[in-house]
Amino acid sequence: MTIMWRVAAMAACLGVLAACSGETPGGVRSPTPPVSPATTGPAAPTTPSTAGKPIEQSRRWKDVKVPKLRRGSGMVEVKASGPRDAWAIGFEDSAEDREGMGVLLRWDGSTWARVPLPWNEDGLRALDVDGQDVWVSAGSKLARRSGGRWTTFEPFGIAENFFFYDIAVDKGRAVLLGDGPEGPFAVGWDGRKFSMNSVGDGGRMNAVSLKSGHMWIVGATDHLKCQGVTAAIWHTDPVHTNWYMDDGLVPDVPGGVLKSVWQTDPDDVWAVGELSPSEQEPDYQSGGCIDKPKSDVPPVPLVMHWDGAIWKRVKLPAWNISLTSVTATGKNNVWASGVDRAGEIVFLHYDGERWTWKDRRVAAESHVDTTTIPGTSDLWAVGTINEGRDNAQAFILRRR
Repeated sequence: MTIMWRVAAMAACLGVLAACSGETPGGVRSPTPPVSPATTGPAAPTTPSTAGKPIEQSRRWKDVKVPKLRRGSGMVEVKASGPRDAWAIGFEDSAEDREGMGVLLRWDGSTWARVPLPWNEDGLRALDVDGQDVWVSAGSKLARRSGGRWTTFEPFGIAENFFFYDIAVDKGRAVLLGDGPEGPFAVGWDGRKFSMNSVGDGGRMNAVSLKSGHMWIVGATDHLKCQGVTAAIWHTDPVHTNWYMDDGLVPDVPGGVLKSVWQTDPDDVWAVGELSPSEQEPDYQSGGCIDKPKSDVPPVPLVMHWDGAIWKRVKLPAWNISLTSVTATGKNNVWASGVDRAGEIVFLHYDGERWTWKDRRVAAESHVDTTTIPGTSDLWAVGTINEGRDNAQAFILRRR
């Protein structure tokens, strides 16, 4: 089913384009392979079965020195093109009442160093890397670094209330997710120009992946009659020109929200997020639905997998974790990271047979993003300690 845009009126804005130049396991077995769509009911949150046997920080995770940043710093996202080239975005000089200035870092194989941005903007929100092609976003502005030179874009010109929050690039192409006055939207870049793509009515688009012509968007969509949300996935491929969401290929997961997606090839795509109580009520002003305050019931992790034919929900123990990031090198080496109910970051691993709760960082950390390092078995992880507070602090970890 092709889903039409509610933001067609914005298309005219696209004509305004400005450009310039020793491990501690503690794992719990989970049934594999992934369960069928018929068993998608959310499990009741429980204390992990590893309670009483604390999962400590693995010695394989090492803190890597972060360049000096001003107080109120944090890292948002990290991407690597190889062992000697990685990029991370973050912020500094933030406080409870301000977002903080954007920071871009680069790893050269030995140290992380700051890279000057083409503009001074609050809050870098999104990053992706494909070889030497680096894209970042801040608000409604975009910047592309290619051959060591920056080109900046403002696809919506002087229009207000638009911002981008995720980017995926591959072989000179890009797809970008954003939000505007009419709701979420997606924008494509074909190497020469931007163009609007389709979007799901009422959908919440959280993350995008692009590889070999296949583009996936994950998030959530409202149930009818304000009965909460369910996990949602949109797709387009080299054959189709518009995004589509085929409900027959995605199981109904009430209360599910997907936050991250990663594809290693067209028949191996992973998406993660959380299952949590989701209560809604009608918004008579807009005619839509609005979320009620959530209860104190903690979320449980949501993992879904595409095998080239259908999406399946993967069954995990009812750990109390909200997953925010997923990365993989293949079907037998998948990593997911997130935050547990104590505010500590957690890493989960899938080896092709079982999911294991690998590591826990004991500090009060509240945000983490993880990525594989091509050509190695290593990982990068970045995030923020005490996110949202005046004393927020950035961290960078590497797992060897």
